[in-house]
This record gives sequence, structure tokens and C-alpha cells, in this order.
Amino acid sequence: MEMKTNRAVITAAEPAGSILQEQGVELDYVLPDYYPDVCKLVKCFITPTVLSDAVSGDRLSYELRAEVRILYCSEDSNILQCVTQTLHFSRTAELPAGDSITAEIIPVTDHVNCRAVSRRRLDVRGAVTIRIRTSAVRQQEALSDIFEKTMQLRKIPVQYPARRLQTVQSVVLGEELELGNAKPPVLHIVRCDARPTEESSRLVSGKLMVQGSLQIQLLYACEKDGDGSLEPMSFRIPYSQLMELEGIEEQDSLRIVTTVVSCDLKPVTDAGGEVRLLRCEAELRVQCTAVRTASESLVCDAFSTEHPCICRSMELLTCASPVPFSEMHVCSTKLPCTDSELDCVYDAWCEIRNLTSRMEDGEIVVSGMLCCNVLVRESSGMPRLLEKEESFEHRFACPEPGEQNTLQVSVCPENCSYTLSGAAEVTLKAELRIEGSVTHCEAVQVLSDVEVQEETQHPHDFALKLYFGSAQEAVWDIAKRCHTSVEAIMEENELTQETLPESGMLLIPIVG
Repeated sequence: MEMKTNRAVITAAEPAGSILQEQGVELDYVLPDYYPDVCKLVKCFITPTVLSDAVSGDRLSYELRAEVRILYCSEDSNILQCVTQTLHFSRTAELPAGDSITAEIIPVTDHVNCRAVSRRRLDVRGAVTIRIRTSAVRQQEALSDIFEKTMQLRKIPVQYPARRLQTVQSVVLGEELELGNAKPPVLHIVRCDARPTEESSRLVSGKLMVQGSLQIQLLYACEKDGDGSLEPMSFRIPYSQLMELEGIEEQDSLRIVTTVVSCDLKPVTDAGGEVRLLRCEAELRVQCTAVRTASESLVCDAFSTEHPCICRSMELLTCASPVPFSEMHVCSTKLPCTDSELDCVYDAWCEIRNLTSRMEDGEIVVSGMLCCNVLVRESSGMPRLLEKEESFEHRFACPEPGEQNTLQVSVCPENCSYTLSGAAEVTLKAELRIEGSVTHCEAVQVLSDVEVQEETQHPHDFALKLYFGSAQEAVWDIAKRCHTSVEAIMEENELTQETLPESGMLLIPIVG
């Protein structure tokens, strides 16, 4: 029998797997003439950043930048020296097969080693691990309606991402920052940490306005009281950017991810001939994703009151709108200095490594390794870096429980405070901001097709039959078994709900 039907196309974004790549970082660096000789290496850092990426077919191309920063001391001075070099790499990766593949690239420093080949030559060997998380949009057709008077349909509502808009834009910032007269003049920058904060968004004339601030924490070398010293400073630079997302509406679910591509600080001489100005040139990469969720009623079961039917079912993955969350986690640890007494603490900062997240017993569990760094001055006047790795775990109630839910989690050290708790020990307190979203996903069984066997008919040699129903039995199951309609059974027995409140005898009218 040819039946007129309606079908709905349901889309769902599914994880398509992870790709791991490793990029070696090698640097053979000869100090310029204006740098003093190396006497003591303090620390070497590699900061990886993805500058750009593009997906073409089944291939992902991206540009990776690795900033190498080497801290050392010379023989005749306690001033901490800093050498900075930037390396660029072009990489490609093969993506899994599928339609509308998207990729999220997360570079993390794996290891770094630095040694002084001579007093003027430094050798750096390290590696960056690049984790690429991919997802694919799957489209499936399912029955939403059958226009045949003998057909009885059972439907369920499903939610799915009907449309997904995405754009990436760069924000370039330029600002002159003043130290003030209370601060000593700058010799050179030792450390610069920049992160976007306080992001907000609103629609303006059909465009998305993203606003926020770039929080800059820096440490610079200077001379104080006739000796080398280090001074911390903090600046905040506001920014705003109009994003082109054609067709975006207020009800769309938004996800904004802002990364710092670069943040360069250059000392500048002021009108008085002292270096009390810093020229900041920064570039941010703002990625906005807008998802519109739609709802559709799909047929999950069907039968004919006249003829036998063959129903073909399929498993459908449905996804709701992402639900955002934000949590704070506080870590505290002690960093001892076993072979020297400490005079003061210059600066403290943390990095997150080996981040993992999972759902367990209705909770989201976020864990990882907190790499603590404290830059101190020994009693001899020499700078020294204390390091320690501390594991952390944070649990909180999941706003959308579900076994097949997907997670997006990021952890950022928001604040690091320290206390010189003894002559040779520093207590570090780190506040970690845990942000992300959870998307409720559920696999449901729906019908992809129904075939009616028109050559065979159900027997209709009676108009009414008796049926003994059990408590909580579904009226749909009774109607399907007796080849009649749910409405007829409920009307004949004056039922107000589609499950039997108690066991008892029912009158089953036969619909023909």
C-alpha cells in the first residue's frame, strides 16, 4: 500500500575521534653581543599557540607557533636575563571520513630541556603535543507522520541542532602602558602572561558584539637599591569586536572561545629619558559558534487497525542545547628550598597539564596536573625558580545527567597568591576557574519506514471484546495487540491517562 508520509531530517554532532601529533622544537641559539655570558641556567619555557587552521575535505591544515623563553643569570650580576625566540611550523592532519567535520586543536608543551653548550651558546630540545578533537554532523531521515486513517501512530518529541553558525575573527590591540613614578625603570621583560577575561556578548543590528578585557601579568627586570631585582605589574586592556554571523537570533545557544595569539611588550623611553613605558601589541583569536535547537515529533511505533505491518526502526542520536557551567577550585601547596634561605618572592604562576574530564554518578569530574612555579631571590641575591607538580580533582553536580552526554571543559589559573611561610619555604595558593558546557545527548529508537501488508486483514468478526489489564500497563500496547485505537479504549472505559491506574476488566471496541 502506497501511503503518504512526512519525513524529518535530524542532525546530530557526534565525536569522530581524537588525533595526537607531536612537534619537535629544536633551537641552537648564539647570544648576541649585547647579552652577557651565561653562568647559570634558571629555566626554559615553550609556549605553543595555534595561529590559524582550515579544513579542506578530509585534511586539516594549521599553523603552530612555539615561543621559546630562556631565563639565565650571568656571573657578575644578579639581574635575571631573558632570551626569547619564536619558531613557526606548518602541519597537516588527515581527518576521519564524514560530512561537516570540525576540529578543535589543543597544543600542550610535553617537555623541554636546555643546556649551555658554551657561555655564548644555548641548545634547546623539546616537544609539543597537539591533540585534535574532531566531530562530525550526521544527518538521518525518520518518519514524522503517516497520512492513512487506519494507521495508529505513537510519537516522541526529539531535540536536535537544526543549524550551526561559526565564525573566527582576529582582534588586534595596541596600547601604551605606563609604569608610574613609583616603579623602577625597565631593563627587559622576563615574563608576560596574557589571558582574556570578563567576556560578554549581545546582538547589535543583526551582528554579534563580543566584549571583554585582556588581563596582562608581567614581570620585568630592573635595578633597585644598587642591585638586580624583579618587579611584577598588572594591566587590563578592554576590547570589543563585531562578529559576522548571518541569521543569528537571540534564542541561539552561543559558545565563544578567545585565545591569545600573541602579546608582545616592548620597553619605550619616555620624555624624561627613562624606560617607564611599555608598548603592548596583542592579537586575539575569537571563535563564535551559534547553535539553534529545533524540536520534532517522530514516529517511534505504528500499526494498522486493518492490516499487519512491518516496522523498520533506527537508532537516532538527539542533542539538546549546551548547558554552560562555571566552577572555582582552590589548590594549596608548599614549595621548599632545601639548600638555601630565601630573601623574597618575586612572582608565582601555574600551568595546567594532563587535563581530563568525565561524568561519573551524576557528577562531572575534572582532574589534571597543576605545575607550580615560584620565582624567588636567595639570601645571596641570586634569582631561583622553585617548581612543583601537584595533582588536583574537582567534582560537581552535572547540570544535565546522561550517559551519552558530551563535555567541553577548560581550566584556567585565575589567581595565584603566595606566602613566604619560612626562611626556606613558600606556600602557594592557586584559584582555578573551570568552565565549559554539557550537551545532553540521548539515543532513541524511531521508525524509518512502515510497510503495510495489504493482502492480509485483521479479523473483525466482533465489535467488542473483554480484556483484563494489569496496573500500569500502557493503553498503546493493548490497542496494538487488539488492532484498535488508543482513543477508542480510553473513551469506552473513561480513562484519563494512557496507563492503567489499576488492574481490571476493560471493554475493547474494535475500530474498522
